[in-house]
Amino acid sequence: MRLFLVVLATLGVVAGCSRVGSPANPFEGLDTHADLTELRHLAEVNVRGWYLDFGTPAQSKYTVGDWRSGWVGKGVDGDTRYARVGMRGRVYFEAERPEALVARVRLRPHGTKALTPYLNNQQLASIHLGKGDGFADYDVELPREKVEAGENYLLLTFGGTTPIEGQDVSVAVDSIWIRNASEPPNATRAPTYDGLVANVRFGEEERQAIALSRASTLRYHVMVPADGSLGFGVGVEGEGEAPFTIEVTADGQPTVEVLSGAASGAWTDYNVDLSRFAGETVRIDLRAKGQGAGRLAWNSPRILVPTPPERDLEPATNVIVLVIDTLRADKLQPFNPGTRVKTPAIDKLASEGVVFELAQSPENWTKPAVASILTGLHPQTHQQKTGDAALPSSAELLSEHLQGEGFATGSFIANGYVSDRFGFDQGWDDYSNYIREGKSTEAEDVFEEAGNWIEAHKDGRFFAYVQTIDPHVPYDPPGEYLRMYDPSEYAGQVKPRMTGDLLEKAKRRPPQVVFDARDKRRLKALHDGEITKHDHFFGKFLERLRGLGLTDDTLIVVTSDHGEEFDDHGSWGHGHSVYQELLHVPLIFRLPNRLPAGGKIGDAVSTLDISATVTDLLGVPEMAGNEGHPLVGLMMGEAGIRPTVAFSDFQDDRRVITSARWKLIVRGNLTSTMFDLAADPLELNQLDASAFPIARRYSRTLLGQFLGATNRADWLSAEQKGGTQLRRENAEMDDTIRDQLRALGYAH
Repeated sequence: MRLFLVVLATLGVVAGCSRVGSPANPFEGLDTHADLTELRHLAEVNVRGWYLDFGTPAQSKYTVGDWRSGWVGKGVDGDTRYARVGMRGRVYFEAERPEALVARVRLRPHGTKALTPYLNNQQLASIHLGKGDGFADYDVELPREKVEAGENYLLLTFGGTTPIEGQDVSVAVDSIWIRNASEPPNATRAPTYDGLVANVRFGEEERQAIALSRASTLRYHVMVPADGSLGFGVGVEGEGEAPFTIEVTADGQPTVEVLSGAASGAWTDYNVDLSRFAGETVRIDLRAKGQGAGRLAWNSPRILVPTPPERDLEPATNVIVLVIDTLRADKLQPFNPGTRVKTPAIDKLASEGVVFELAQSPENWTKPAVASILTGLHPQTHQQKTGDAALPSSAELLSEHLQGEGFATGSFIANGYVSDRFGFDQGWDDYSNYIREGKSTEAEDVFEEAGNWIEAHKDGRFFAYVQTIDPHVPYDPPGEYLRMYDPSEYAGQVKPRMTGDLLEKAKRRPPQVVFDARDKRRLKALHDGEITKHDHFFGKFLERLRGLGLTDDTLIVVTSDHGEEFDDHGSWGHGHSVYQELLHVPLIFRLPNRLPAGGKIGDAVSTLDISATVTDLLGVPEMAGNEGHPLVGLMMGEAGIRPTVAFSDFQDDRRVITSARWKLIVRGNLTSTMFDLAADPLELNQLDASAFPIARRYSRTLLGQFLGATNRADWLSAEQKGGTQLRRENAEMDDTIRDQLRALGYAH
């Protein structure tokens, strides 16, 4: 076979060679990080235009997983898979440059005779739909002046609906084929999702492959892991050879051709070094540039990483999970070296354990956030999104699971929402909720009781769950801690025991309380003083554990349910937005002599993953139906086997995806906001959508796949099977519990 070899000095790669493998086996010593054949539903396919295949797993990346986008179900008619749409259907697709395009929509009308399209909120010419019963093609012209480089929003609106299977349906859509307007119409179409993979034989060797025409592009958006490479085999059917290239593009960078070659009628394997792009979100194009008959076949394209050494961690004997209510990550030195807040106990614990620098809470207030920590379920699954929602008995909590594994289980909870009334009393040998029982919620007292219980159970295996509430309103630290952050006299409107009521009134629109600069300094000082006071008693708790001889065999997890806003984005408190001051929380794991001391992980993770990580480190079976994933591999320096992203909700109005650098927020009306957390951790600068089209497409693709999943434990897979969905239950709300919650600042 004749090869066009491209030596890329900056990459250290020669086509067909690898830093890790050998010439005989370019994949030796490597593991699969991402199987791109299994993930072909996330790929974008171009054969004389980009082919959007509806009614298949490939649809979700174009329709935000059908979340609030107008798509109301899928169906099959012979060999055609289609999606039904109501009065309007939203579609998001990518264009590399502003240019005139044509979107050929293949559809079957049901309740309408007219289609009026909009591109990027600008109306286009209406189209009359035919009377036939079958699928037909309708061309929508997309003028150059309305097409944007990067993501484009195509809205299809219709004139009427008819009921089908309980849904109001306008049309069924088979596909949308988006091509350059100068490209003549052609009967050649990209293969459907179902036809992408075939068994292809060259000589005596048959392999499974993604088979496309000799002039085609297979496109993926990925985050490249450290020491990552792209492995694949390639060959071509028919006469002669077919040139191909592998191109990698990062936002703001020129496209890099990392490999150029020619496929022949024999399988040839390649392993292309991608380490230059480590940690970056990139677009990878597998581009065939040939002519003539016969398919070019891509065998097992995959992202590879070096095989990690075998891991044999001795299980921890016990576990303590500490949730410090209302503690945002940037108040702590391990997450923000510039913070003024003094927390020597947490700082020392962090230096002895592993710090996840970008841990995200699944929600912005206590009940859903803690439900996710204890069940390992996403808020959309456990449904604890409203004040009166309650976990049903069918929910499995970490306490129940470990109790079944022979652990003594004790809870010491100072937040009234994490109570028996809301279903959190399941699986505990000893359960305490200090609000419900009218006991002191001060950290000193909570840690004292927790320590007494641990001492009584130290000779067996135990799980202690401690949720302190000191940084929560009302902020009222002792004077010595307040003076650390505000030593001057103050005679303003901020009274410590009234801070809950003051913040609630300040959040109203229009606000009933307005804080001046001096008030704001006082509020922050009160909150910071509470954090430092809490740390003092946490330090004493750790000393007690050491005195009991429990330090070496006890896994300690420190996190928070959510943060707190101090006018960062025009409001106060929590439970109202999805900015980082509310979602970015501390996450620290300490297990001496097993987990690396002083480790720092920059990948985005979720507190949802805590329960799966705990069971892994305890050496017990995982929880059935848990939607989280163990973080132990990341702590040990291994590349994950799935994208390291975190998903967050705000009730049913906002959906968020956070990666190592990028954060995309999609609202219920499907407007979106994107931030670069590396350059702008405070989220002060909303990005121009056209500035980072690759990162945006990567985020949109994964968020759509997640939102369209019915099995959120395996959300990345194409075919969704199984999955957990809890039945919604409501708690009985009486005056006593309402008063207890109001005392914590929960006006609702």
